[in-house]
Amino acid sequence: MLINSIKRLSVFSTIFAFATILNGVVLATPGPNSATTPALKTQTSAASHQPIKLTNQQRLQIQVARQQRDKDIEALLNPSQDTKFKAALQSRQRIRIVLKSLDLNQDQQKQVQSILQAYNLQVKKILASQVSQTTSNPVGIAAPTSQPIKK
Repeated sequence: MLINSIKRLSVFSTIFAFATILNGVVLATPGPNSATTPALKTQTSAASHQPIKLTNQQRLQIQVARQQRDKDIEALLNPSQDTKFKAALQSRQRIRIVLKSLDLNQDQQKQVQSILQAYNLQVKKILASQVSQTTSNPVGIAAPTSQPIKK
């Protein structure tokens, strides 16, 4: 009788341990990936992490800037690095991770850093133009119309 209760206690404690461990594993899963997030988010301040809704023109401007950035970086790479770079971009890996995997020399690293800084400034200007557009027409004030209002 004592052996049966010890066996039961052992089985229940094992089940409890597994349930506790599995619960921790389930709770430790990562949240949504930024690649699946529909809107671009910026870090303007800690209080405002609101998604920014870009116009089609702004999306196009950012896409063109990104393509130019990639072309500029490709021009610096040797053929084996270029092959790795293109393959990584095709698989949609993050640019910083891709660049770390390429084993760039010091000169390449400096040039890539300046290309990335120029790209970041360009994107900030595009985003700033959107912010200035939204703040230039405060709520409640209508933009002037081309036709006079008839009374």
